[in-house]
Amino acid sequence: MAMGAANLMTPADRRAHRLVQVRRLRRALPIAAVALLAICLLQVVVNGFSGAAPETAQADAAKMLSPRFSGRAPDGRRFAITGESGVRSGADPNQIDIAAPVLTLQDGERTQRMTALTGVYDEAAHTLRLVGEVMIDTGAQAQLSAREAVVDTRTGAISGQKGLTVQAGARQVQADSFTTDEDGDRIILKGGVRGRLEAPR
Repeated sequence: MAMGAANLMTPADRRAHRLVQVRRLRRALPIAAVALLAICLLQVVVNGFSGAAPETAQADAAKMLSPRFSGRAPDGRRFAITGESGVRSGADPNQIDIAAPVLTLQDGERTQRMTALTGVYDEAAHTLRLVGEVMIDTGAQAQLSAREAVVDTRTGAISGQKGLTVQAGARQVQADSFTTDEDGDRIILKGGVRGRLEAPR
């Protein structure tokens, strides 16, 4: 029946039918082109996000195993910083996060040693910020413990704002904040200073 109906169409009817089909195609082609463009843009965006994450992670996570930093101050003082692992910041390459840092300051025959749970070494500022269970051996028969401390690796000066306990033999002194001189022989205590002195038996 369809073939019979097509055979009954006059040339004019066939031209009109073709014109209708052409108009439909003209309307459909722009819509298809827009849809295809939208799909391409969506793929570019998705691929961009998925590809950017690893690159950002690599830039922000320059990991180190058993990092070591050392140097010498103008007065001959030497320092060495070691740790279990480290991560150099992608935002600021001078900042290195160190796990279980150990700082050794050598001044002639005297050695100071400091440890903590974590630390941040600033290569540009020559400072090491120790955080968590900070233990400081000044090499002068005194043990210092604090929650946080900042050390200038060039001078050996130490400061802290989050509590300090000084243990020297039977004497114990606590304070909220502290600073030491370059040799570690003199400690300036501030805020809530309290002490305990046990008489020898």
